[in-house]
Amino acid sequence: MIRLLAVSALLLLSGCVSQYSISEGEMASYLNKEIGLEVKDNSGPLGARVSVNQIEVRLGHKADTMAVTATSLAEVKTPLIPLRATLTTTFEAKPWYDKQAHGVYLRDLQMVDVSANPAELKRLLQDLAPELMRVVRSFLESQPVYVLDTQDSAQAKLAEMTERITVKPGKLVLEFTR
Repeated sequence: MIRLLAVSALLLLSGCVSQYSISEGEMASYLNKEIGLEVKDNSGPLGARVSVNQIEVRLGHKADTMAVTATSLAEVKTPLIPLRATLTTTFEAKPWYDKQAHGVYLRDLQMVDVSANPAELKRLLQDLAPELMRVVRSFLESQPVYVLDTQDSAQAKLAEMTERITVKPGKLVLEFTR
């Protein structure tokens, strides 16, 4: 908040600032607060439920790319005992800025890694990965992964001035008109 106020003051006083950055932590915090995904599959003999519990963000590890790692709790109901595991899925995408919505969205989302703990359940859980991918892809491509709060005067000014974004290692840079 203090950083946004300082940026706004600089924008108003000097007119020289041409960019502002959002950290990986800020984006992850936003997604963890906003996301609430759960996938249920009761179509076969084994029922399954996967709920996303934690999101991590990596920016700029590849050119113009954002990686989103979703850690989920997976439960598979079997005739004997329910199986529980942690499923970690990593997606990569190209972020873009929607000036009208004042938000960052993702396109070209690709699943790049799936792991399970305990590892013995990875094969069973990989059968759930396409359904999880469909739900997460739909969410991440249709919902913003970060939105500037236009109710806050500092962020409203940033939202008004932002033209495009650039992905740098560890941060997403909002570029302004001068």
